[in-house]
Amino acid sequence: SKLSQSQRDPALKLAACLVQACGSEWIPAGSAGSKFLALLVNLACVEVRLTLEEPDPLELEGKKKEVITACYILIELGIQECLREEEPLLEEVQKMQLIRIMEEAFGAVIFYLRQVGQEELQDPFVFASVRALGAWMAEETSSLKQEICELLSFLVCYAKKHFKKNSPASELLSTEGSALPRDALRFLLPGFCHLTAEDRPRDILISAGAPALLCEYFLQQWEVLTSKPESLALLTSTEMSLQTTCGIFLNLVVTAPDLVRQDKTFSSLMDLLLKALPLLLSQKDHLVLAANIATLGLMMARILASSAALQDSQPAQEFFRAAIRFLAEAHSAQAEPGSESLAMAVSPAYASAWADIRELWLLGMQALAGCVQLCPALPLAVLWAQWLEGLSTLLTCVSPASVDFELVAAFQGVLVELVRASKPCRDVILAHHGEEWANLYGMAALEQCLSEP
Repeated sequence: SKLSQSQRDPALKLAACLVQACGSEWIPAGSAGSKFLALLVNLACVEVRLTLEEPDPLELEGKKKEVITACYILIELGIQECLREEEPLLEEVQKMQLIRIMEEAFGAVIFYLRQVGQEELQDPFVFASVRALGAWMAEETSSLKQEICELLSFLVCYAKKHFKKNSPASELLSTEGSALPRDALRFLLPGFCHLTAEDRPRDILISAGAPALLCEYFLQQWEVLTSKPESLALLTSTEMSLQTTCGIFLNLVVTAPDLVRQDKTFSSLMDLLLKALPLLLSQKDHLVLAANIATLGLMMARILASSAALQDSQPAQEFFRAAIRFLAEAHSAQAEPGSESLAMAVSPAYASAWADIRELWLLGMQALAGCVQLCPALPLAVLWAQWLEGLSTLLTCVSPASVDFELVAAFQGVLVELVRASKPCRDVILAHHGEEWANLYGMAALEQCLSEP
């Protein structure tokens, strides 16, 4: 309040430039730094409110748009710092205060975006506003929910307008590494992922045509990834976009199976997933994305099992083999420290990514069990991969105490379905002392299936 506009505007723009270049590293640690950061974000929020809550915010002049865009950068830093747990710059009280102030600022951003018409859709400032709102939606899902729901149709429409299916990879990022307006969807994906888990926003997104748009986007991002771009920034953002889009589709598969069954969008997506997983697993450094695609593909296969693509086609066989490989190689026998016995452990190749893929692995095992009776190609793929032999050896050689209940339940769920659906699978399990280790691990349902004539 002590600064004039001629002093405040350049200061905000300079601070935003420093944030883009150095993140928060230029802000000193300690009390002085935390107060300065809180003041900076606070000033940015006030500026956004004062400007965008004007009766006619669409009449903003160019210089003012530059200042508000700088404020958005500072607010995004505020969001990141409020989330930071290791060596935080902000104290808890400061975080709570800033979250409340940022919520008011994003209320003003939503007010502005609700007034944007067709003629303003190409304005870079609209893109900057959508990007900033996307950063808020990615992290804060409980506040402004009503207002965001009312804006969702616009956001989907805006993303559609700026989506160019055949844009070459080189055009997807500018030289500074910031996305051009055509990839506005990338910044909305995390928020959409949260919102598709809830009934009302999910229904709005479906009505607005989000599934078809997301499928098209997934296809395009896959093309970018498989073109092996030299830019590491492009590769990383593309992979993250694919993972987040998988998360949205997983939400839809779980909560709206009829949509998946009836909408041709998902048949096209299924075709891509069948081909994508074998390709991904043949390469290094894509394990988290492979986990997403394997699990999503198995979940969708359960719903689309009667489609021609999944009835013993070559792509289906290759997909199931790859999915089994991903699931089978996640655990291995490793020496227990200070003991002569072996323990069940996460395989070294999976260890660094396990925190990100553990839930996906468990969900994938459940989905695999659900597919066994529906997809004839699956038991054949299990036999081809010799997974049953490998699993039998693993369970026989490790200490039962090292295998937690969740893991035992996951294995038993798949094994029971394989025994029921396939005599060759049942014979392999019996030939490898299945009844003995089923008893050893308390797999009562599997024991019963194996004992039946």
